Amino acid sequence: MENKFRIGGVTFLPLAVILGILGLGAPVYFASVSERTLADIGENTKTVDEEMLRQLRQNNVGPAEMLLPLASVSKRQEFAEAIEAKNQAHPELSISGGGSIFDMLTFNEYFGGLDKYNLDRGRYQAFFVYNRATSRGDLWDRLRDKSSNDNVQALLRSIPVDGRPGFFWTKLMNEPLVYAFPGVKVAKLTNYPFFSGRKVLLSVGLRGPEAFEGNVTDAQVRDLCLAEAKVQLAEFSGSAEWFDVRKEGTETEINKIDGNFSLTSGLDFADLADRAVMLKLGRTNDGGYAVIIGGIINSAGKMESHGRWLPYPILVPMMVGTAMSIEKDYYSADTAFEIGRLSQKALDGDHGSKERIRSFYWSAHQLARKMNLIQMAELTQSCPNLQGVFDLAALIRMLNRPLSSSIGKIKEANRKVGFLPMDKREESRDQILEMIEEKKVVQSEFEHNLQIIYSATLLSGNPSGILRFVSDYPVFEKDGDEDAVERALDDLKLAMTYGKGALDHLLDRNKPVHQDGFAVNLAKPMFPLFGGGVLTDLSHKHRDLSISLKILLLISSFFCLLLFISKTLPKPSFQRSQSHYSLRWTRRLSASTLFALLSVLALEPSLLQTPRGQVSVAGFDFALANLLAYANEESMADQNLTIVTAIVAGVFLLVQIVIFMICISRVSQIKNEELKAGLKLGLLDNEENLFDLGLYVGLGGTVLSLILLLVLDVKQDALIGAYTSTLFGILFVAALKIVIVRPYRNHLLVKQSEEKGA
Repeated sequence: MENKFRIGGVTFLPLAVILGILGLGAPVYFASVSERTLADIGENTKTVDEEMLRQLRQNNVGPAEMLLPLASVSKRQEFAEAIEAKNQAHPELSISGGGSIFDMLTFNEYFGGLDKYNLDRGRYQAFFVYNRATSRGDLWDRLRDKSSNDNVQALLRSIPVDGRPGFFWTKLMNEPLVYAFPGVKVAKLTNYPFFSGRKVLLSVGLRGPEAFEGNVTDAQVRDLCLAEAKVQLAEFSGSAEWFDVRKEGTETEINKIDGNFSLTSGLDFADLADRAVMLKLGRTNDGGYAVIIGGIINSAGKMESHGRWLPYPILVPMMVGTAMSIEKDYYSADTAFEIGRLSQKALDGDHGSKERIRSFYWSAHQLARKMNLIQMAELTQSCPNLQGVFDLAALIRMLNRPLSSSIGKIKEANRKVGFLPMDKREESRDQILEMIEEKKVVQSEFEHNLQIIYSATLLSGNPSGILRFVSDYPVFEKDGDEDAVERALDDLKLAMTYGKGALDHLLDRNKPVHQDGFAVNLAKPMFPLFGGGVLTDLSHKHRDLSISLKILLLISSFFCLLLFISKTLPKPSFQRSQSHYSLRWTRRLSASTLFALLSVLALEPSLLQTPRGQVSVAGFDFALANLLAYANEESMADQNLTIVTAIVAGVFLLVQIVIFMICISRVSQIKNEELKAGLKLGLLDNEENLFDLGLYVGLGGTVLSLILLLVLDVKQDALIGAYTSTLFGILFVAALKIVIVRPYRNHLLVKQSEEKGA
């Protein structure tokens, strides 16, 4: 009967294997997204190939060229031949980027195509088209006279015709009446678009030539002037000198105003002094030194921060080109409306609108310098709102940073060559040639990365989500930002191979794609055979339920495995009894839960890694005293507990629970022994080391945590692990000995006394 029972336990092994395959193969994770889920959710959704076909049918050769490297390998050659055929049939398509017949008319008639200078150099970017259209002067007039689009008209009215907004600064700072005398000055701005109702509040700190007597440095005098200017403004309570700064065409007229003028009542000059920025510093004409601080204040007396506009020769073409793009619906309706609204409100003096529209032109210029007209048009049409344009520009700046750095190094090296002796110039030129070759590699990488961003934007219509995904991609290593960007782009590229649905899901989850390990790859072929399709479907439709099922399957798998082991292995000869039924099952359940948690951590090692933003990079502390003292620093108290901390504490807790259940089971076995009380007391004494196992493991966990603290940059998590490991060990061992063992030992002592008395 015993042998039959043990042979029957073999059935738990295949059950454990099946449950393990389902648990390991379930494509749902805490900190990542499964590729299997992406493949499932991307099925029957729009693909890059379909987007490529759409662009080619609309004659958009430029966008198709950007999409080509992301097309499927089987169709890439076919698409390349189609692009080449269109370019040969219509050479102008390679310049404008394609488009409908109306787009071509816009390019040739309204924009005026490209000038010969840029044509000869192959510079087909949209900005040069905008610049050509503006320099001809025809487009601006046509739009102003014939466009019925209110957004276009609002934008055209906001174009500064007499110079860059804020061009009064240079003349104001160089006005002798302003900087020649110390004190607080107020300049009233008149007729300046974007600065309606504004004043310039200044404080001048001044020292004469005598300040430099006694070998005093410029820096020392500068600090004295700066302190004087701040004190004057912070303690200001009297009357200031007033000036009228008036725009007269392209000129700025500055006149001193005599009379009794006052600023808005209730101004906090101490706060204004703190917010004031340094506007000018340097030697005066008489050999003294002057420092001017201040800023622009609005009608309410609040100091405003006004950013820098694009240079005027770039700003006007960008504004005119944007107006034409709105007229041609190259921007979405919401984006066009927001541009028009911001332009109008900026002219009315709304500071927030002015800063936002100013930032927009910087962002649009970033795009216009990297792609041709139709490429940019398709991209901006995919932006649902103005924020999408900002985020696209931010992505391009992020990707362009290595290329800009490489170009800057080459320029700096070329500049230095002219100052070198003739015999050393040849070596420097060789180094420059090497740098140029490196720049070509970096530029090629940038162009490839730009194509990924471009394709992802066209496919998803969610540039803000793409920026968030790339920016939030976890970085676990110091100086690992560039590698993280590359991995993020690789994940985007992978998602696009499965279609729009996969890309949307990846952006919505905002987690990296999971890298399958050995165990998952082993289970992957058999996963569909046991109903894995249902779990795959649940992984993106009911994610919380799917995670719960995954954990339950892993626990059940280990539980069945433990049952298989207990029911098939021969019973030890020294085992005369078993613990209580419920204790045995509780012990197996707690052990299974621990093994399941360890399996989850093995499947997702990143759960035990803290993203760099939460990691201390202060360096390594090699003295134990320093390590423990670190926990008492105020900086430690300010840090939030991370998920890593919770996982580490949870693992140590589960380990102690498993040990506790094993010890209770052993006590239960001794209780069930049909032996005398004295012998049972001896058996309890024999298990003393087992009962102390929780304390040993707790101390071992503390030592391990401190070692990890030295080796890894995870001070907070390692310290929490060190404390909790020892704490749990002490608590569980104390509970075992005081609550379980001690009462039973008392019972046995009394029973032993009764046996002796009998």
